[in-house]
Amino acid sequence: MAATLPVSAAGPLATLFAPVVADLRGRPRRQGILLVLAASVMFAVMGALAKAASDAMPTMQLLAARCAVTWVAVELLRRRLHVPLVFHQWPALGARTLAGFFAMAAYFHALRFIPLGDAVLITHASPVLTSVAAVWLLRERMTPVRAAGLATAIVGVWLLVGTRPGEVAARGAWMAAASAVLSAVSGVALKVATRQNRALLIVWALAAVCTVSALAFWSREWAVPGARDVWLLAGTGLAAAAAQLASTMGWSRLEASEASLFGYATPPCAVLVGMVAFGEVPGAASLAGGALIVASGVGVAWLGRGRRI
Repeated sequence: MAATLPVSAAGPLATLFAPVVADLRGRPRRQGILLVLAASVMFAVMGALAKAASDAMPTMQLLAARCAVTWVAVELLRRRLHVPLVFHQWPALGARTLAGFFAMAAYFHALRFIPLGDAVLITHASPVLTSVAAVWLLRERMTPVRAAGLATAIVGVWLLVGTRPGEVAARGAWMAAASAVLSAVSGVALKVATRQNRALLIVWALAAVCTVSALAFWSREWAVPGARDVWLLAGTGLAAAAAQLASTMGWSRLEASEASLFGYATPPCAVLVGMVAFGEVPGAASLAGGALIVASGVGVAWLGRGRRI
């Protein structure tokens, strides 16, 4: 069960959000939808902040700072809520953490070379890959819908990756594709881990392990961040903490297919943020490939749901 804020933490926000809280109380599905949508927006913001900070420091330094800020924020929240560090289902939790670390490293590295919208679109092939990976890892059934979704997603990824001009841009696109594969493994493990672990502790574990792992890659290329970079890193970490908490709590309240469906709000948000913040206008191949990836994911999620919205 996800953690809730104590009464003492409500403060003046209680009056403002009281109608919303009253409407959501006892409605876990609606809570899950709103949480996943909020996470989608925060993931897009996190990517933009990370891309802006990537010019000033190596990927692993950026990842270490981002995860450290996230860990501190989550640790403070954990202490505020008096949540004990008790973990269950260690294999699933370990797989979620390790795959999540390498997925984030690949994603952050990809942001250096390709537009934010393209990177997010490529990595959003992961829900379809998660659905297919569940066939082998969770012994779910391979259905025609999953097979068609996988084929469509592969074509979409190829349009975004295989048609990328230039060696540097192509390398960034392939890194984003690797992030999608690793995120699929992490997604399957996350669904298993949420059965017995609190959402707050799953995010805590990921942030803590990623911080230590990224610091292990320290090199002389790491630079002292300036004032602007400090703010960008802080924003990246806080946005990531909010996004991961909202996403993890949302997934715990929804079926996996339904959570994936609403998670597809991230790509359009990222494209819009990339256009506003970096002037990145997607080309024809990006639009076509992105449309196929989103269509494959939404189709698999929609047709795989046990009930209609």
